[in-house]
Amino acid sequence: MNPTSLMTITTSIITSTVLITTTTHWLMAWVCLEINTLSMVPIISKSHHPRATEATTKYFLTQTLASMTILFATTMNALNTSNWEITITTDSTTMKIITLALMMKMAAAPFHFWLPEVAQGTTTLTTLVILTWQKIGPLTILMMNHNNTNLTILISSAILSILVGGAGGLNQTQMRKLMAFSSITHTGWILATITLAPNISTLTFLIYTMTTIPIFLMLNTSSTTTIKDMGTMWTASPCLMLTMLLTTLSLAGLPPLTGFMPKWLILNKMTAFNLTTEATLMAMSSLPSLYVYIRLTYIMTMTMPPHTSTTQMKWRLSHKKPPLLSTTLATMMLLLLPLSPNI
Repeated sequence: MNPTSLMTITTSIITSTVLITTTTHWLMAWVCLEINTLSMVPIISKSHHPRATEATTKYFLTQTLASMTILFATTMNALNTSNWEITITTDSTTMKIITLALMMKMAAAPFHFWLPEVAQGTTTLTTLVILTWQKIGPLTILMMNHNNTNLTILISSAILSILVGGAGGLNQTQMRKLMAFSSITHTGWILATITLAPNISTLTFLIYTMTTIPIFLMLNTSSTTTIKDMGTMWTASPCLMLTMLLTTLSLAGLPPLTGFMPKWLILNKMTAFNLTTEATLMAMSSLPSLYVYIRLTYIMTMTMPPHTSTTQMKWRLSHKKPPLLSTTLATMMLLLLPLSPNI
């Protein structure tokens, strides 16, 4: 891609997201969401592959449908109340429609169908942007209205997202699709406490992002695209494999790693608000996801690929080291759990 075009597109994505976090006007928020969507389209389609074109079309149509729904709901609300302010949109029907549209933008169940296909049709680093940065705008708008959003819709979507994300990842062999279902699962955990405790949802999103970034950077470094490729990662770099192993376990939410912190806080907060049944359902629904992550770690550490020749192993020829950013973020994701009591 032309450097000038890439710089323009990157600036548009960053600027639109930052403006969404600062605006209080629905029309301005809608414009920023549209700029954000249009800026992502050329990045997804830059590989000029039929799968990339298909992914671009699915992404564009889904995001446009959600944006149209938001514009419709906010316009009808403005006609009835003469109010365009985001923070004081109190009409329950308007907020339900907007919440559903934002859930579609974030790929929360039951509006998750587009995400795995889009993730599989684009590059590894573009998938990373879609799974992390592109969720900031919709999440910010939801948190601005956390006092007016419908708790039933969010909790139902949270439980369904965790269940669908885990079940959908069970039969996947492609890493980008698997990480997309992982994103759906973590979106469910984020949605669970937006109304009850937005600060916990913010922490959950930050930890998910900081865990996902090193995983994708290491997948990109080792050119890993399928689960089968994970089994040969140790031949390219044992250090890369070990870092990937521990970061994956953190993403699974196993103590004593940092990924356990948000799940612990979310379940604790929901229990405090007498949502014990919902918290139990969420904890039980996360078991398929845990199986998926454990399967990844098993393939990475406890299996050896068949060798049909006497050629040298790859690590004798080249030695790949994890990127510095991956190592730094992975270390944080392994060691920050003791900070939980201070949050």
